[in-house]
Amino acid sequence: MKARISLILILSTFILIPDISASPPVPLAQQTGKIEVSLIDNVVLEAKTITFSDISTVTGDDVELVNRINNIEIGKTPWANSLRTINKDFLKMRLNASNVNVSDVSFTDTSTVTVSVESTKVTGLEISQKAKKYLLSVLPVADRETTIELARLPGDQWIPSKRDKINFYVSLVDSSKDRGKIEVIVTASSNGMRYFKIPVHFNVRVFEYVAITKRKLSRSQQLTKGNVFMARRETTKIRGLAFSDRKHLAGKTAAVSILPYTILTENMVETPPTIRRGSVVKLFIMSSGFEIVTKGLAQQTGYAGEVIKVKNLDSKKILYGEIIDSDRVQITF
Repeated sequence: MKARISLILILSTFILIPDISASPPVPLAQQTGKIEVSLIDNVVLEAKTITFSDISTVTGDDVELVNRINNIEIGKTPWANSLRTINKDFLKMRLNASNVNVSDVSFTDTSTVTVSVESTKVTGLEISQKAKKYLLSVLPVADRETTIELARLPGDQWIPSKRDKINFYVSLVDSSKDRGKIEVIVTASSNGMRYFKIPVHFNVRVFEYVAITKRKLSRSQQLTKGNVFMARRETTKIRGLAFSDRKHLAGKTAAVSILPYTILTENMVETPPTIRRGSVVKLFIMSSGFEIVTKGLAQQTGYAGEVIKVKNLDSKKILYGEIIDSDRVQITF
């Protein structure tokens, strides 16, 4: 009886005492010699080509194979403000395409990975503000009042990059225009890639103090204080350059018939010629050290400093002379 009790106690001791030599659980990859791919649920990346190393942790005893799998390309990151979901079946397909035995690879933790990119939203308001700021910097400001109206707000844009890595470039479609409908182009790029090129349209109105006719003017009529006044007017749709100072009209005449209260522009006025064809003038001729003065008839119309043909009324000869003023011509030989 005592022997039976002792045997029971000995067996109980072996059963109850833990094995102090037991080790922690061995990972599946180490137990089987396989490669283990632990997928990450959600990943945020810069715009690039996705590899296994971006979306998972690859472990295993075969270091060369681990590195090889880490570098296998899966595809491109999604567009800004978008998501791309990658599942295990697609990953196995990429492994097969790279000549990796799928039976040597096990996937853990999750069955899909959601990939997004670091993105920046550039609002339409921000785009239009950049365009307007540039437009204000290039438009003339002297002697005028300018109002800039946005024709249409552009849409919001997403760029797959951090804001501090985005470069903006602004330009005019037609740099010669300073009023009316003006188009400005706003371009955004990052890391050498252009992501958008947006046209922004403005209506630019211009107000200036300009010369205006008081009454109807006939062709060749002299412009004076009596028939021209200065006032502020919108010149947005005026063709040609208006006169901002009445002194710029000194000595000029109307080139065409002009209606009253018309804004004068350069194409409406002209400087009358100093001498007209058919005018009788004095000819100054140098001969043998003496200056001879005789009458001549202008054969051409011209301005001071120009050389015209004249006819000597005494000798009837055709000569050439430089116009001095309205009644004098210096004969040249």
